[in-house]
Amino acid sequence: MKILLRPNLDKPGSVDCTRQTLQRLRELDMIPMLDQKFAQLAQPEDHCILGGFQQLLDQCDLILTIGGDGTILHAVQASLHAGKPLLGINTGRLGFLTQLESNELDKLALLRKGKYSLLHRMMLEIFLVQEGEKSEHHYALNDLVITRGDSDRLVEMDITCQGKPVARHRADGTIFSTPTGSTAYNLSAGGSIVDPTLHLIQMTAICSHSHFNHSIILSPEQVYQVRELPGNNRLGLHVTVDGKRVAQLMPDSHILVKKSERTAAFIDLNLRDFYNCVDKKLALGGRLS
Repeated sequence: MKILLRPNLDKPGSVDCTRQTLQRLRELDMIPMLDQKFAQLAQPEDHCILGGFQQLLDQCDLILTIGGDGTILHAVQASLHAGKPLLGINTGRLGFLTQLESNELDKLALLRKGKYSLLHRMMLEIFLVQEGEKSEHHYALNDLVITRGDSDRLVEMDITCQGKPVARHRADGTIFSTPTGSTAYNLSAGGSIVDPTLHLIQMTAICSHSHFNHSIILSPEQVYQVRELPGNNRLGLHVTVDGKRVAQLMPDSHILVKKSERTAAFIDLNLRDFYNCVDKKLALGGRLS
């Protein structure tokens, strides 16, 4: 099995974890691969294949990230387009998307034994429509966040489905999250935690000034349109996909969001379930008891 490591060296402990992972893979007779820019992390005895990331991506069997959830989110796009599954080792803080902690490298033996399954996570598909044409296309594993432009004013957004009104938010912005993304920005904004095996879209206003400020659970079978309501001094909307600013939408343009037909594939080592992870990482039990 060829495993392409993608470490985030900005995370404390990632350098040591990467070196230990290389050693562990060698002991398991699996073949590690590293982008040439990380060559200093490998030893000759690791028998690590070095090269350009895209070239290695085509050859590998899976992508192994070393970092936090953000590291996985950055790797998802490469994983999606190459059709390669992801496995994460956590050296960050929460690590909801990772399967292993940095002190659990012995569990990599489960890969060698074939004792794993694949989980397919729902994604959002997003289109930016400007001057009547679809100008950009994005996929989100966690969320689409639409916020006010470079202004301290509130933004008024109109959300419709098939021409019928869904909601009108006067707020700092609006989040459309997948079940996977329900524990990210959505949760901080007051949204609900959702089992990641479900297929639905959750819409949550950010600091709403409307009388109705609860999240809305939307059907995954529909397409939703978001536009800024006409008014004075409109500066356009900022569009962020999985934590990355992708566009500033000009007035009189809009966004289309729907469930994607494509999914993100994750290696599941069957070591823990979602609810145990929520209880442990968010300390729900401690707050509710």
